Amino acid sequence: MLSPSCRSRALGLLALLSVCGTQAPAQPQGHPISPIRIERIASAQLGEEREIWVSLPDRYDETNGAYPVLYMMDADFNFNSGVIGGLRHAAQLGEMPDFIVVGIKNTDRSKDIFPEEITYADGSKDGGRADRYLDFIRQELIPHVEKGYRTESPRVLYGTSNTGFTAVYGMLRDPGLGDSCIAASATLRVDTFLAKRDQMIRDFKGGPSRLILVMGERDFPTIISGNGELKEKIDALAPEGLSCRLAVIGNGGHVPAGSLLEGLRLLFEGWKISLPLNEKKFAEVK
Repeated sequence: MLSPSCRSRALGLLALLSVCGTQAPAQPQGHPISPIRIERIASAQLGEEREIWVSLPDRYDETNGAYPVLYMMDADFNFNSGVIGGLRHAAQLGEMPDFIVVGIKNTDRSKDIFPEEITYADGSKDGGRADRYLDFIRQELIPHVEKGYRTESPRVLYGTSNTGFTAVYGMLRDPGLGDSCIAASATLRVDTFLAKRDQMIRDFKGGPSRLILVMGERDFPTIISGNGELKEKIDALAPEGLSCRLAVIGNGGHVPAGSLLEGLRLLFEGWKISLPLNEKKFAEVK
């Protein structure tokens, strides 16, 4: 509670502001947080049931507008109140559009991350069904979401660490997965991928597409070198329409905090909230 002297000074300041015609800056209005929706899809591609978590913009039920969609891999780790709250706040501030966020919960993550099975020095294995996993997203998950919700472009694919690789590989393999991909600390030193990477870049036939790579300043050396090399290759070899940006988060480690928000800020740099999203082509965002 303010003391009499503090109250007096506060009232004096308010009077001065009134005389000068100055107002404190308006704050964005908050809205009730929409509950998370949990849905299940019987996947023919994977031969199993997959669970998805859907977060809608806070005013989704109050409006008739359509929204872009963010497909988030590794929902077990990435789909949380801190990450989604940051996106909602950035949208309120006009830094980017509000998104429908679709989190893909893992079943057997180690199988989904790489297209071919990889054997490590200790005999353990990863990968083997990334192509089927990506086909599940393209052929089953995306139609399910677009049928059930009001959606529009852009469609963004997000992955972290090993699923960061999956997202990058998926975008180069099938540009129809999304208009853009954000990969945080993507593990790109996969021999089978490196053998065909340059040709995949040369042969890219998608429309305007953006790849945003995010990593930490103190990330693993193979992450730093692999992500930097991929950007150089895209800059040198990619056909018109495919572009890449690389962000390094100062003092950050592997998959640094704020990776998704930083990636989206780069993706929508120069975007103006006054322009309807469907009237501002994705390729025009500088």
